[in-house]
This record gives sequence, structure tokens and C-alpha cells, in this order.
Amino acid sequence: MSAIGHAREAPMSTGRRRRWLPLFALLLAVPLLTAVAAGTAAADDTDPPEWGNATRGNATTIDVFLYDNGSLDTDTIEADDFRLTTGRIENVSVAPINATGANRSGARVSLLLANKVDTDNVTVRLRDTGRITDEAGNRLPHESVTATGMDSVVPKYRSFEVRRVNSSTARLAVGVHEPIRQLQISIGGQSIDTLNISGFSERTGNTITYTREYRFPEEGEYSLLLLSVTDRNGNDNSFSRQQTFLYDGSPPNVTITGPENATVGESVTFSAANSTDDQGVDSIRWQVGRETILTGENITVAFATPGNHEVTVSAADPLGNTETVTSVVSVTGDGTAGNVTVRRPNATTANISVNGTGQSQRIQPPDGALVSSENGTLERLTVTFLRNELAELTIRSRRPASSFAAATDHAGLSRFDIDHGSVPAADVTFTFTVPRETLEATGVEPRSVTLFRKNDGWSPLATEIASRGESQIVYRAQSPGLSTFVVGAERTTATDAEAAAAESEPWTPEPETTEKPTENTGQPDITVTNATAVPSTLGPGERTVITVELTNRGTASGDHPVVVSLNTSILTTRTVTVPAGETRTTEFARTVPENATGDLTVDGQRVGNVTAAGGGLPIPALPSLGVPNPRSLWPDGIVGTVLGGLLGVAIGLYSLLKGLAIYLGY
Repeated sequence: MSAIGHAREAPMSTGRRRRWLPLFALLLAVPLLTAVAAGTAAADDTDPPEWGNATRGNATTIDVFLYDNGSLDTDTIEADDFRLTTGRIENVSVAPINATGANRSGARVSLLLANKVDTDNVTVRLRDTGRITDEAGNRLPHESVTATGMDSVVPKYRSFEVRRVNSSTARLAVGVHEPIRQLQISIGGQSIDTLNISGFSERTGNTITYTREYRFPEEGEYSLLLLSVTDRNGNDNSFSRQQTFLYDGSPPNVTITGPENATVGESVTFSAANSTDDQGVDSIRWQVGRETILTGENITVAFATPGNHEVTVSAADPLGNTETVTSVVSVTGDGTAGNVTVRRPNATTANISVNGTGQSQRIQPPDGALVSSENGTLERLTVTFLRNELAELTIRSRRPASSFAAATDHAGLSRFDIDHGSVPAADVTFTFTVPRETLEATGVEPRSVTLFRKNDGWSPLATEIASRGESQIVYRAQSPGLSTFVVGAERTTATDAEAAAAESEPWTPEPETTEKPTENTGQPDITVTNATAVPSTLGPGERTVITVELTNRGTASGDHPVVVSLNTSILTTRTVTVPAGETRTTEFARTVPENATGDLTVDGQRVGNVTAAGGGLPIPALPSLGVPNPRSLWPDGIVGTVLGGLLGVAIGLYSLLKGLAIYLGY
């Protein structure tokens, strides 16, 4: 063997190998000591967990943060542990978070709400039965935290009304389910305007209502569109509810025809039938002299005294515009004809002298009524006596005899005895009044009053309500002659309830109106229950067919304006009549504008969208798959700490033994 070469390395001796064993033991002991120390510290933990803060996760999630100087026992956290001031917790999820400070852990508890809440601030409390602890068994105290910014419920539509105040002014009313801080109403027509919350006043109740009066600047027809409202937490909603208003300030063109001259007692006719108005003549009211009030297109009157008499007619259109025209009639006498003298020694007696004219003559004192009593007053008579016959009348007001009720089954209110001698009388018209308090005390309705004439028994006469006063009802009755008369009243029965309701309407100071039955019209409640567009996704300039279904849940038929819009621009409208309790369907075939994109809506409900690409069908979103975090599967607390320590020892021991084996050549 050559002397030059490399010395062969001798293998490690057995004693040298054994010097590694203390090092192995030390490495094995460190993790075990660490785990034991952690367990001892947990056993000494007496501090309870602490509340952190609460924040808004999303519209239906509140994140509550909890901390502990050791480790929280997340297995003790359940949905029933928490109570909210608003809303209901449907589920909870717990995730660990980094917590500042030594020996301190934290968890984010996400409270998943069943629905969105309509309140900005939601306070989270621990229920009396709630038990959340750390690994050492210390309980979370009963405290509370508040999350802000939780309101995500948009304002809900209740009503939009436009009520006429006069020909040029309307009262606007917007009803929503909660207070708002902004609204937008678009006005189009002869002039254009946009209204916001400024000028509206708030009225609270079951529905929050915002009202204001608006005066339209020019005559014409206007369309008012409620576009949107915003609540006080910034949630907004679009409605597209439409109302209309007609501003017509022009009064009717009144034409009065009739004689310019007449004689005392002569029946003359006046007419306003040729009066015109763009909206139609709604009512015509006449005044003859100071007291006589009549209604209708034509009237016939007779003047009792000579002189100049004014005949005034007022015509009104449906919008409340009125025009008044006065005509003067020159009335001359013819000797003693038409001469009427009334003397009243007391309130219950009247002595009258009449020179007959052969025509209808009015019998009434210059002031007051003919005779009166507690329960009824005879205001005046209109009678026809033979020409040049002198009639002497005596009228007395008395209490009706009890025999009247037995004979007619009517309660007697007042009695008028008229003695006119042997002079024939014909075509008698009675005008009498009954106090409202008398009717109420007797338990009858105004419709139930009838004038009876005694002539071989009691005969009911044709009786009608001439006008209504605040304290009395004015009646008019026709009789073929003069004798004894009683104002009778038939007591209301259960079957008269509907007719009685007609008498409860407020009094209006317009006498001599013809009574009309009142109908119980109820209220319509019409909503869009379904709306679709085919196709629902289209491009500018393309055509779609929109089908709208409307249901009336109210108790009366009504009209509903269906508004089709692209964003806030109205494409088309149509008014649909829906009977009570029924459903109606209407269709629109519409081409959208060439230069517009956005949401296509029906009464604020989105039915499609117009995009620059156009056409096609929307691709449904794929469901998201949640992959659990492996760390979330590892147990917390002292058990997790011990297992972690043992796993670390096993991995370290395996690595050292593997390295030793490689080193030793195994």
C-alpha cells in the first residue's frame, strides 16, 4: 500500500453516540412542560369573558365580538343566548379572531337575522337563560352592545291623493309606513314642476301622511307622478303613482230668459237652460226677492206686490266656478186683484184677506211665518182663488188630537186649521218646517214626514223635502183645497236603516234642493298583483309585450292608472277599471326608445331591463360553495392545547430519530 493517501475516517464510538441522548430527552420535555403549564394556567383562570362591540355585518347580520384572557368555550354559544331590541335571530356562527394582549383570545359571533329590520340601532343583550363561558367555566356577564346602521327596509307605499280645494288649488297627500326625509313628485302639463319634502307637513297615525297645498300656475290639465321617497336612514323606494288635476278657472256663461214686465198674481217663467260651460253646468240656483230660493233650469213664480222685483240666477260648474246674473221685472197691479193682507194677533193665529185673481197667489206676512208651534211652523201658502172673489182666511196652529195617531199610524207633530169660508180654493202649496230636535225626540227621520188633510178621513198629501237647515227641515206639500191639516211622522223601522243613513249627511246652506238617495259606495283597493315582460331583457329600440294583472280587494269598483316607465320616464299609461273583488288583465305592446337603457317598471315594479347589448336571457348565478377552514375544526381551550403539544412532541421526535438514523447509516 502506498504511503501517500487519505486516512479512512473511523466510525463514531459507542460512547460518543450516547452523548446525544440527554439532548433528545430535553427536546422531548420542552413541549410536554409547555402543555402542562398551559393546563395549570387554565385551571387558575377566574376572570369571566368580556363583551367587545357590535357592528353591522350586512342587512341581516350583526357581528358581536367577545374576548377572554384564556379561551372561550364556543360550544356554549347558541342563538337562544341572545336577545335583540328589534328583529329575531335565526342562527349564529362563531369564528376565532386575533385579540390584542398576552394570553387573550377572541371570537366573532355572527347573529343571522330572520328578516331585515326597520330600525337603525339594534341592541344585543344576553338572555336571562343565556350561558356563555370560557374553558375555565367563567360566564359572560349580562351586559349589552348596540349595532348601528341596521335599517335596510325601504319605505312602503300607502296612498297618494290629489284633492281639489278650488279650481286652481289641490291638496296633495302622500302616505307611507314610516317617517321620511325626502320625497319627489313630478308635475307635468301646461307648466312643469318638481316638488320635494319642503312645504309638506307630517301627520302621524297608523299611516304617516305628508300633506301640502299646491296652486297650479296656469289653466290646463296636469299629471302628478309620485316618483320616490327616502326614509330617515337613507333607504329609498320608487313608486310611479299617478294622479291628475284639471285647472279650469272660467265660470259658466249664464243666460237668463224671462219677461221684463208682469202683473200682480200672474205666473211667469224664467229659464237658464241656455247657460253653458266647458265642463258642463253642475247646478243652478235662483233667488227671487229677498227670501225665495229655487233650483233648476226653469222656475215659475207670481209676484204678490207691484214694483220692481229682482230675479237672480247663479250657475256653477263641477270645479266650483260660479257666475251670477240678475234680471229686473217690473210688476204692476190691476185694482184690488192680488191684494193680500195678513194680520197676526199672536204666534198661533193668522187672519188673512185675499182678493182673488184666478191665478196662484202667495200668502205670507212681510216678515216671519204665518203660524208656528213648538213642533212645526207654517211658513207660507200658495193658493188659487176665483178672480175678484174676496176670501177671508183664519189659520190656527194647534196640538194634534190623539185620534190622529190611531187613525193613521203616524205620530202627530203639529196641526193647522184653515177656515176659508165658502170661497173655493184650489192648487194649494204648503211650505212648512219641522225642527230637527223634534224629529230626533220623536225618533223619526226627515223622510218619514207627511202632511195629512182631513176630508172624510185623513188623506196623505204629496210631501217632499224642499231644503235642509242647520236646525230645521223645510217641506213642501200639494193639496187640492183647504181644511184641517196635520204634520205626521212615521217612526223608522229596521228596514229603513239604509234610508236613515242618507239623513246623516252634513247640512249645507243651499235650500230648495231636490233630495237624492245616498249610496254606500264603499272604497276600492286596487293593486298590481302580477306584471311580466316578454322578452324581459332587450336592447334600445326593441319591442316587448307587458302583461299586467290588477286585483281589487276593496268594496267598490274603481279605476287604477297603470304606469309603464323606463327608469323615471313614463313610456305609457292606461286607466283600468276593476270591479270590487275581481281581477282584470291588460297588455301593452311597446317599443323602447332608441337612446335609453335601464329598468323597465310597472307601477314601480321591475319587470325587465334595457341594456346596450340587448336580447338574450339572463344567466342564473351559480350557487357558491363554502369550504370550511380546517383550523375551525380544531378544538379550542386546554384540550386543544394539550393535543397540540403532544402532536408537536411526536413530530419533533420523529424528525430527530429520522436524522439520527440517516447519520448512523440505518
